[in-house]
Amino acid sequence: MSSSEPTVDRGRAKEARANDRAVLEAARDVFAEQGFQASTATIAQRAGVGVASIYRRYGSKDDLVHALRLLALEDVIRIAEEVIAEAPQSTIARFLTRHLEEAANPLATTFGQRLPTTPEIDAAAARLGEALETLVAADRNRGNAPADYTAGELMLAIAHLRPHLAVPQANATPLHLRQLDLYLAGLQQIARGAAPQRGTALSWDDWVSFNSDPQR
Repeated sequence: MSSSEPTVDRGRAKEARANDRAVLEAARDVFAEQGFQASTATIAQRAGVGVASIYRRYGSKDDLVHALRLLALEDVIRIAEEVIAEAPQSTIARFLTRHLEEAANPLATTFGQRLPTTPEIDAAAARLGEALETLVAADRNRGNAPADYTAGELMLAIAHLRPHLAVPQANATPLHLRQLDLYLAGLQQIARGAAPQRGTALSWDDWVSFNSDPQR
């Protein structure tokens, strides 16, 4: 084997990873705009690749959706675990702020759909639930959140705070952060008993059930 071959292999692997990420980001954008019924051809066009190249990597549109869901879960897990390690004054505020500022596309586009699950998605969801419960418990103990505030409600907050807006991301982020400030102020008022709270808490199992098809 010549000394140049490993470099070629690494170059091809790097290109493949870049193309894969481009496809996933395009899929997330297209699904946000058109829903999960959007065509693979539309995704390929947005990503700048051929439809055949998508099907070589993903055997079906369902496989692409599963990969997108897993990517979204892993992104949230990373942010949650980093926030826990940071131990900020408010873990909920820091987590939501980082998500709104860092996530390239609305996370909610990969949730809110009753889709078949996979062992990988189940494992990632369980890991996410544990991380978010640790994060939420820290703020409950500090009095920054109501005693019954849950990890499931934190995920629901993301869906409300970061809807897809038909504006550039640079314009959307300040709008989302303003809504976050209002949300956090209300959360603290409820925690202090200074504002009423309607309804009942949403459990993590409830949240998971919103996004998984029971007919597995």
